[in-house]
Amino acid sequence: MSIHIRDIANDNITSLAPQLSGLYIQTGSVDHNGRLVSGHLQDAKVMEDGQRIAIKLTRYMNGKHVLDSVVVPAGNDPLGNPWCTAVHVRADSALLAQLDATGTTPVAA
Repeated sequence: MSIHIRDIANDNITSLAPQLSGLYIQTGSVDHNGRLVSGHLQDAKVMEDGQRIAIKLTRYMNGKHVLDSVVVPAGNDPLGNPWCTAVHVRADSALLAQLDATGTTPVAA
């Protein structure tokens, strides 16, 4: 089974959350121990301030699968590029074709 990694703008994560549910994601945010937060997406919602997105995920931590959450920035970075989260998608998934059609960025391996 081949996996493709696509960068999806954080602003689009919320609208795609039902389709991305259960897929492995890698955020650019770190936890209190300095580890990048990654895991299987459960849900994503825009926070009240509109500047951040709350992502709920399950991840393997300290020998257990735990439900966790992380806050990622919405909008664009200072250079005008959208803040993104990497999503792992199976090559035979119909979602991959849909993501490619909407202009997501493949991540170089």
